[in-house]
Amino acid sequence: MALKVPANDIEKEIFEIWAAISPNKAFGEGYSEYAGKIFVPTEENEARLKSRIVEIRKRTDDEVYLRHLDSMEVDIDFHEPYRVPDAATWGFFGHIIKEGVNEEHLTSFTNSVMDAMDAAKAELSGKEWSTEVKVVTVNNCIGLLAMAKAVRGMTQSSELGSKLLDLEKLTAEYRKPFDVPEIEQGNFDEVYPILEKRGGDIGRKQIYPRILKEQYGYTEKDAGEVEAKGLKWLDDELPLLNEVASRIAKRCGCDPTPEAVAGAISKMRAVKGDELLKFLHGFRKAVHPVMQNRIVRVNPNYNTKIMETPEYLLNQISTAAMSTYDSLTDDQFNVFFVTTDPRYAAPAGKPDLTQTLIHEEYGHCVHFSNSSFGYGAKPGFVEMLSTRLALPVSDGISFYRELEFMRLLRKLVESPNSELGGEDMEFLKFVETIGPLDEVADEVEFIVREWRILRFLRAIGDTRINMHKQSLYEFINWAHEKTGLSKKMVFSQIFIFQAMVGYAPCYSMAGERLREIQETAVANGKDVVDFNTYACSLGVPAREIWEKKLVEWANG
Repeated sequence: MALKVPANDIEKEIFEIWAAISPNKAFGEGYSEYAGKIFVPTEENEARLKSRIVEIRKRTDDEVYLRHLDSMEVDIDFHEPYRVPDAATWGFFGHIIKEGVNEEHLTSFTNSVMDAMDAAKAELSGKEWSTEVKVVTVNNCIGLLAMAKAVRGMTQSSELGSKLLDLEKLTAEYRKPFDVPEIEQGNFDEVYPILEKRGGDIGRKQIYPRILKEQYGYTEKDAGEVEAKGLKWLDDELPLLNEVASRIAKRCGCDPTPEAVAGAISKMRAVKGDELLKFLHGFRKAVHPVMQNRIVRVNPNYNTKIMETPEYLLNQISTAAMSTYDSLTDDQFNVFFVTTDPRYAAPAGKPDLTQTLIHEEYGHCVHFSNSSFGYGAKPGFVEMLSTRLALPVSDGISFYRELEFMRLLRKLVESPNSELGGEDMEFLKFVETIGPLDEVADEVEFIVREWRILRFLRAIGDTRINMHKQSLYEFINWAHEKTGLSKKMVFSQIFIFQAMVGYAPCYSMAGERLREIQETAVANGKDVVDFNTYACSLGVPAREIWEKKLVEWANG
């Protein structure tokens, strides 16, 4: 397995800073020497890295380099107590996915995690934290405890087992300064009443603008513009959701509210947990040639594994997610997780599952795979280093891909057979196993439009909560009243992002801009498949750089 390597000394130094901050990413993406490590957030370590960032800035005017440095510097500066337990949980999982139970690496990693938790506790335990941040911290401690116990059950090593027991004890101690005693599982039923009684200012108003602009690279001028866009799109598209909801409600005999219609679809198209993965594999096989011919080309080395979300990641993955591995090698692969536990807002029916797969596989997975293999473009080395800048690009692609699929399905269903190819017909045969074609097209449209509303709510909520315009509790209730979506659904899609400040607007902000640029390309006579393949092969530069390349391609 050959490694991708830096092209010059500055790229080498940027890589070293990136790998120091995120050694688990460096290991996961192919650099084995970073196994068994996590960043230990001491003042000395942070000052050393920031000094290197300042020095590198003096030696380059390359925008790709500078934007990566900006993002990493905010990552160093932003301290909240849930971050180390969260990184530790994902670090354990990344090690196990990559190489199974390697006792040497996992023992080293466990020791490193305990050092990081000691450092974080020393800095953060004496500060005042909002109820919301405390709840997130408790949830992530629960997740880390579950992970440590799971790993302990996988090993025969007495040394590793002993270290993991030490970590479990330390995690319980780490939780105490931030504890919310009522929480045992961290789900809606426990957390919502706590937010009602004790929620308030989350405490991020000062750093949030910097997180948006520098860490994530939003091209919107400020949080106000992000909120305004989200509100406009919500008002524009909520009637479209209600329209398709009314059509389905008439057919099903239920109330025409999104919540009632979602329940009816779940009941009509239910898929049991033990059948869920089988259905996904069948849909995946049927849809691939259609997507390849009509939406986006996928490189021939593409490799994605579908897995059920393990119990110890349920607090981190409410519905579905993906992880990429070995992107800095010539043998990249992805893992696509699907949550089946109904306590955590698992996809409820087959139309929901189709949306989930399209988003994760033909958005994120194809993006990282095509970029790693240089399929539709040739991203540079730094453009393959995944920082927070990656999220607007990849989630923007995934967000828009859902709408493209919704429109494609409707087009295929309404087209005469004479206009369909053999692969189109085979795909529609699979869709008929879900239900009548016109009904399934309506149901998929409902799911996609419902998720678009949720992503607009994420953008609005992220800005309002973090700029202290509304508390989390107030926003959940406002969103429920505005849209008719259940409080539980709003909670499950908003609360999880309190551990990823600034992430929630990524989907809609970048996705809607991608749609605009694609429309320009088509108006200029460009092929949609060519455009999409190029867009998801550019790696993970800052969104401004990515969009500039797309505009140049569209107008070229």
